Amino acid sequence: MKKLNYLIIAFLLASIHTSFAQNGLPEANAEIIREIAPKDFKNYEGSLLVMPAFKARGTKKWLTKQFTKNYGKPFYVADVSDVATGYGDDKYPIETYKYMVFIQSSKSFSGNTEYSFQLVDRSTNTVYYHPSSGNMVKKYLKKLMK
Repeated sequence: MKKLNYLIIAFLLASIHTSFAQNGLPEANAEIIREIAPKDFKNYEGSLLVMPAFKARGTKKWLTKQFTKNYGKPFYVADVSDVATGYGDDKYPIETYKYMVFIQSSKSFSGNTEYSFQLVDRSTNTVYYHPSSGNMVKKYLKKLMK
């Protein structure tokens, strides 16, 4: 199961990279680290870029509310259309948004929506992903800030 998760992540990263110009998103050869975040992330004072890879009514508003309540530091929730159009460093410069939370959603067999989160260090092309990070935004952010 673990190998399948890594394969899915690698495939998604590769497919994301092919749809973007040089924009600070992870490349196909990104280093994947099986941790939720780097040790010094909780001290990061810059803005966090939140990039949902899905569109549903109210997504941006819902994520803004969740991050405001549970993150408490500067962040910006990008619109899913920004992903599709490939806005690059000119819109989301790495100097401003060193870290990005990439959020994916899927439906489980029971019909529930499940989320997966990857923290991307855009300056080093490193993806932090841990399968037990939880599938709820609140739980993920609590673990991220530990």
